[in-house]
Amino acid sequence: MQQVVKLERPRSTTDARTTIDDLVQDDRVRAKVYTDEAIFDLEMERVFGRAWIFMAHESQIPRAGDFVTSAIGRQPVIVVRAADGSINVLYNRCPHRGAIVCRESEGNTHRFACPYHGWNFRIDGELSGIPFRNAYDDAFLEGENLSLARVARVENYRGFVFASAAESGPSLVDYIGPLKDGIDNLLDRSPTGEVFVSAGVHRYRYKGNWKMQLENGLDEYHPPFSHASTVRPGGQQLQRAYAAKTGYKVLSDKDPNQADAKSHYDHGEVHGARYGQAFLTIPDATRRSELEVPEYRQALIDRHGEQKALDIIANSNMSNAVFYPSLIVRVSGNMHIRVVRPIAVDETEVLVWPMQVKGVPDQVNKGIVRYANVHVSVSSFVQTDDLEIFERVFEGLQAGKPDWVMLARGYGREWEGPYPDEKVGYATWETGMRAQFRYWKALMSEAM
Repeated sequence: MQQVVKLERPRSTTDARTTIDDLVQDDRVRAKVYTDEAIFDLEMERVFGRAWIFMAHESQIPRAGDFVTSAIGRQPVIVVRAADGSINVLYNRCPHRGAIVCRESEGNTHRFACPYHGWNFRIDGELSGIPFRNAYDDAFLEGENLSLARVARVENYRGFVFASAAESGPSLVDYIGPLKDGIDNLLDRSPTGEVFVSAGVHRYRYKGNWKMQLENGLDEYHPPFSHASTVRPGGQQLQRAYAAKTGYKVLSDKDPNQADAKSHYDHGEVHGARYGQAFLTIPDATRRSELEVPEYRQALIDRHGEQKALDIIANSNMSNAVFYPSLIVRVSGNMHIRVVRPIAVDETEVLVWPMQVKGVPDQVNKGIVRYANVHVSVSSFVQTDDLEIFERVFEGLQAGKPDWVMLARGYGREWEGPYPDEKVGYATWETGMRAQFRYWKALMSEAM
């Protein structure tokens, strides 16, 4: 009979504020960065409290009063479309006694009302009513800011809405760096210049640290092994993208254990830049097979002209774009938005929305949704393997030794990319993860 191991909530074993320099080296990190509660608490303050965090795609809130609820680390927020068309990000906390004022994940409203004492607020966050208000002195009501608090900074890049709790810092465009090119190409591949998110969401949790999912979005070393059950004879995985004639190739003909064997994924690259932003490129054209649909190609030609349309297709080589520390966007193939939300040091929530393209044949968008289900749903053939691995990693890290988790694959062999501090390597190298931890260390080391 198989023994069931019950994981207990880890206790802090370190004073995280005084040991950051000891936690991260160029090619490795201490195991405790994934398991220590004090480190997690400091991440919520210094990583999620300073970085640009993805909030929503604007197509999710097209009309005045449309809202979605989100989070900045552990801080609940409301993302709402105002009457003037602007987008506000408000802390989801009543200024009276602290209750969450909106529990729904999405909807439309003309006001938010606190369920505790009935205080209510307009969609721009301004206080609009206090029940039995005559018990408050006018001086108190006039002297206090009793509206919903606003998150310090909100920026929207071509429909992708981010917020930062920090009063100052890099602009969103500077922050996302090379990932801007991926968004631009994604929207250029739409015959209308737009994508939309309306097909519903996959939502699930795993027992493990949030960084595992962000790192896995850049890990092309694992698929032949973690996803072995999906690999057919000949080294091809099951079909994972609309209009693909075959599955993705994940193994070359040579035994991977031979000294000179090279992964098929290393036909692609991994890039890691400033602020932890990183991405993979596609190893072959099967990852953008929807662009082979004749009606789709013709729609691009009609919009851009033949030569520019062909150039856009040829340049659509970004695969996973990882917006550290909160978002993975699959830019090609089974396109989707994957949001990573830390709940606790040992618990993470993941939300996945299929991303569809305006102006293409309906069967293309239906295919995108279908293959998102195959790839990233809780009952998929692929993401379920990853979730199992995340939990096994977290369980394994409870062992006291060794002290380090290795990030040395390709270390010292990378070449320079065009963006600030950008390093480039082959797709199975841990270049992107090292970029994430360089920024993690900078944020965690800097006093507020």
